[in-house]
Amino acid sequence: MNNAVRGISGMACASGLLLMVAGCSGSGTGAAASSAGPPDKKEHTPAAGVVTRAQAGKLVDHYEKVNNEANKNSDPRLLSTVEGGAVFEQSKATYKMQKNWTAAERADYRKPFHYVDRKFYLPRKGTADWFAMVAYSKNTGEKKKGKYPGILIMEKQGGDWKMVAGSYSQSTWLPRLAEDEKGFAEAVSDTSKKAGALSPDSLSGKLLDLYTEQGSARGGFRTSKTTESLRKIPGRQNELLNPHGEAVFSRGEPTHEKIHALRTEDGGVFAVFSTEVREHDRGTQVTATIHPSDSMKVYVGDTSAPSFFVDWLHLSSAYLPPKGDPKLLGTEYDMTDAAAGSGRNGRMPGTGS
Repeated sequence: MNNAVRGISGMACASGLLLMVAGCSGSGTGAAASSAGPPDKKEHTPAAGVVTRAQAGKLVDHYEKVNNEANKNSDPRLLSTVEGGAVFEQSKATYKMQKNWTAAERADYRKPFHYVDRKFYLPRKGTADWFAMVAYSKNTGEKKKGKYPGILIMEKQGGDWKMVAGSYSQSTWLPRLAEDEKGFAEAVSDTSKKAGALSPDSLSGKLLDLYTEQGSARGGFRTSKTTESLRKIPGRQNELLNPHGEAVFSRGEPTHEKIHALRTEDGGVFAVFSTEVREHDRGTQVTATIHPSDSMKVYVGDTSAPSFFVDWLHLSSAYLPPKGDPKLLGTEYDMTDAAAGSGRNGRMPGTGS
C-alpha cells in the first residue's frame, strides 16, 4: 500500500478494521527596505519567497532520492532526515505493515518514484515557513503518471526542509490557487477565520464527524463518494462485531494534527490537514473477547483482550469556497497504533482516553 506522498488512486485500504469477536469471524507582506544611504537614495530589496523555485526543485529532488533509498530497506531513520509530521508517521506505519505484504507487494512499493509536472506555490518570505507543490507521482521506467494530482507540503523544521503533509485529490480537479502580483502564493495566516461555511481549523473535526455523526450530513462537507466511503466505515465495522461487540469512534491524540492553507483565485481556501481518529473495539457481553486483525497484530501481537484501541491517521485536502460548504477532495489513512485496553471500558495505555 502506498502512503500519501507516493500517491494513491483513492483512499487507503481499510482492511485492518477486520476483527473477530467471541468466535465470530470477520475478516505575505511587501518588500523590506534598506536605509543605508540618504532617504532619496533608499534602495529596496526585491520581494523574496520562502525559497526560490530553483531551490524548491532541488529540495524535492533531494527528497525523492533519500525517500527512494529509505524505501529499499524500509529505513525510518534515514527517512526521518527528509520527512516529518503526519507524512512521516504514515510512512513508518507503512513500513511496519509490510510484514503482512507479499514479496511482490513489497517489491512494487520499493520501485523508485518521482514527481512530474511540478508546480510550486511559494509564499512570501516571512509569511510562512513552508511551501506547496502540486504534482503527479510516477514510477521510474513507467510511461504513465498517476491519474490524480497531489498537493504536497515541505516545511522547515529545525533548519531542515522536510515533507510533512500531502494529499491526492480523488478527481482530476483542483481549485486554482491565488498568486499575488509577484507570483507568490498567499498563505492563510488566520486559519480560524471562515471561508464560506467553515474555517480551515474546523476541517479536522468535520472529518471526525463522518465517523461519529451518522444521522446527518448537514453542517460539514458536501456529500461525495469520499465522504460516503468514510461514513460507511462505522456501520461496516459494527456489522462485523455484532452481536457480541461494538466499535466506537472518537478523537485521537492530536499529536500530528496540523493545517496548511492557501488562498484560491475565487477568494476561497485550499487546505491540507491531518486528523487523528481513535477506534475502540469492545465486547458488549462480559464473556466477549476481541481477536485482533493481522494489521493490528503488527502492534499488539497474536493476543486477545476484552477491548482494543486502534489509531488511524488521516491526511486530507479540502476546498473551502467563499460561499457554502467545503468539499473534501481526498483522504488517505493508515493505522498508526493499536493497544489492548485494560478492560471493556479500559483506557488505551499511555493516554488519557
